[in-house]
Amino acid sequence: MEELIKKENDIFEILQKFLSSNLDFILVGGYAVSAFKHRFSVDADIIVKSEDLFKFESILRKEGFKKTITKELENIYSSKFVRYEKEQASVDILIDALASRTTNSSFGYELVFDNSIKRKIIGIEKEVTARIPTKELLIVMKLHSGRLTDFRDIAALAKDTDLELIKKFLFIGNLKVLKENLSKLHKTVNDKNFIDSFKGVFVEKKFDIDLEQVKKISELRK
Repeated sequence: MEELIKKENDIFEILQKFLSSNLDFILVGGYAVSAFKHRFSVDADIIVKSEDLFKFESILRKEGFKKTITKELENIYSSKFVRYEKEQASVDILIDALASRTTNSSFGYELVFDNSIKRKIIGIEKEVTARIPTKELLIVMKLHSGRLTDFRDIAALAKDTDLELIKKFLFIGNLKVLKENLSKLHKTVNDKNFIDSFKGVFVEKKFDIDLEQVKKISELRK
């Protein structure tokens, strides 16, 4: 637990450095989910504009992070992905868009920014207020990714969400794979072991998720 807290603190500190430098970014992934229900994550995912990349990289290098991966991504935004790491904590910089390799879809910076909110993310020892996507857009991103961890995150986010807003953003990319992900979500949330697996990941022990809303999300169709 001590090691996880240290990694989380490293991430919170670097995010605060970005904010103190007045840099615009949108926090996505596990830390965005933590704004609604806290869970540990060893990496932070942020979407930035390409013209601001050098500013983020300069701060990361100054704080002891080292570049480990650079990838060109094939999507309509021709976006790029860069990873910086420091003692097993990492920052993934998504340049101009968040792309899903699973469904070959992408969400451009402007779209995500226009559908984002500022929200406090409270960790075990530190906190930071950052811009994150709305719950509905986060759920859409998770549906396009389609892993078990994404389905747990969807369960954490689903309560009081607008199904029509989810539908508005959902049906892009490879729709066949997306429908398979929706079916997998439906099967997963109906599994008797799902609740225990959910509790094992999230720090908050209060079980207040809306399973019926998750099932409705899994049944969405174009």
